[in-house]
Amino acid sequence: MIREIAPKIFVETGYHGANVAFIPTGEGVILIDTPMLPNDARAWLSEIQRYTDEPILYIINTDHHRAHIIGNQFFPMARVLAHEHAWKEMKSYGDSFRTRLLNMYRERNPPAVVEWRHLKIIKPQVTFTGRSTLFKGDLEIHFISVGGHTPATIIVYFPNEKILFTGDVVITDRPPFLSQGNTKQWLEALSYLRRLRYDVLIPGHGEPTGKEATDRMSEFLRLVRRHVRSAYLSGLSKSETASSLSHLIRFWPIPPEEKPKADRRFKSGLGRVWNEIRAEEQAKAKGKGKPPAASKRPALSLETDGSSDAGEDLEDEE
Repeated sequence: MIREIAPKIFVETGYHGANVAFIPTGEGVILIDTPMLPNDARAWLSEIQRYTDEPILYIINTDHHRAHIIGNQFFPMARVLAHEHAWKEMKSYGDSFRTRLLNMYRERNPPAVVEWRHLKIIKPQVTFTGRSTLFKGDLEIHFISVGGHTPATIIVYFPNEKILFTGDVVITDRPPFLSQGNTKQWLEALSYLRRLRYDVLIPGHGEPTGKEATDRMSEFLRLVRRHVRSAYLSGLSKSETASSLSHLIRFWPIPPEEKPKADRRFKSGLGRVWNEIRAEEQAKAKGKGKPPAASKRPALSLETDGSSDAGEDLEDEE
């Protein structure tokens, strides 16, 4: 169901894949991510055209994962804007990417598989690495690199409307995908999100919510880091850690039919966190102080609500 969460900011959370939005600015339409399934993408385009005859100017991809970018090809008139790392990832999407996608959905959605045999990946034509601001009509739109979920993850912030699109930095209806993440950076990003001024938060997956959703994400990431660190210090291997901590996935709701896939992905994610914790502990042992982050994130300096919780998430994990 399409909702107008602020004047001329429309959100759809019902499609398979990531949440999407369209914003008619008076000078053209801006999209935030695109529907994954071909029929959903066509339906979304029809909804947009039913509401406005403005041309679609930009697609903002909040990261490079398939749920956010596959539908780009159904909006060929638009320029794609994303983090530079998203372009680096997407330019490598070829036959193996398509084959994995077809195999994954062969039984779940045969009509989509037929169309995806001719899938065209529309890579970003405009990229940035720190932050960028777009002014269209009366809107001021900030694109901010925060990392955490992936090195390419960005948020989209409307400071005057007090609306925040978090991409997959925040999700509310499933376990987060950890296998390309850096949990320390992710926690720092969540602290930053809590200091911004907004009334409505639109997660990458799940229903619109408020700042409380960032607390739940932080709670989960701290929980995972704490248990993985304990397992590592106890001498458990990566695979032993992943097997022993697989129960932590119950923190999130999981439909029964999704559980096998979710379990596999979560164990892979725990392995990623194990690598991260090992690097941190090895750096401590060498007396180097703070371990380096997986990728350097630029300073986040937008005006905030005056609170100061930077680093709070990391202090609780020991």
